[in-house]
Amino acid sequence: MQADYSAKLRTADDAADFLSPGTDISMGMALGEPPGLLQAINKRLEIGELDDLRLWYFHSMPAAAMTVLRYEMMDRVKPHCMFLGPTERALMEMGEAEGKKVINFVPVAFSDAPRLFSQHIQLDTFITTVSPMDRHGYFSLGTNNDYASTAARTARQTIVEVNENMPRVFGDSMIHISEVDAVIENHTPLFEMPDHP
Repeated sequence: MQADYSAKLRTADDAADFLSPGTDISMGMALGEPPGLLQAINKRLEIGELDDLRLWYFHSMPAAAMTVLRYEMMDRVKPHCMFLGPTERALMEMGEAEGKKVINFVPVAFSDAPRLFSQHIQLDTFITTVSPMDRHGYFSLGTNNDYASTAARTARQTIVEVNENMPRVFGDSMIHISEVDAVIENHTPLFEMPDHP
């Protein structure tokens, strides 16, 4: 298993080269957002190597808000969002001020998101954060056993960002090294939502 892991291990920039313009990509939601991959994809967007990315996701967090979901990226990224959080509402407000539609809201029940990816959307690429691989070759999707397991298995290619801080969660949240096309490592602290009064 370790040989397979080593063969698929890439830098974030090299893994971002797996993406092509005009493709459908999905990212893990919330803590499943892979910050290292998003930064590398953002670099390619900024220099014009990528455009017309159709991004499918549920709940975005700061990693996406600071990279691919910035307003200046909205001419190259077409967000297809199933949940309108603070990032999307701010983007919509900025777009409305300029008479532009920047967010494509996809009304779907949370429980139906896996069916959306397995029956209606053909993903080219799925990216997500996972826990480190075990000796049997399995990563855990950690906090993100939602649509991630379906998206990972139905996308034409899956890229995982290994983070030792992602908790290992059992159940139907395991993905094998044979099911992924590229691996990057990025051991950063997981985002913690600040307390609200």
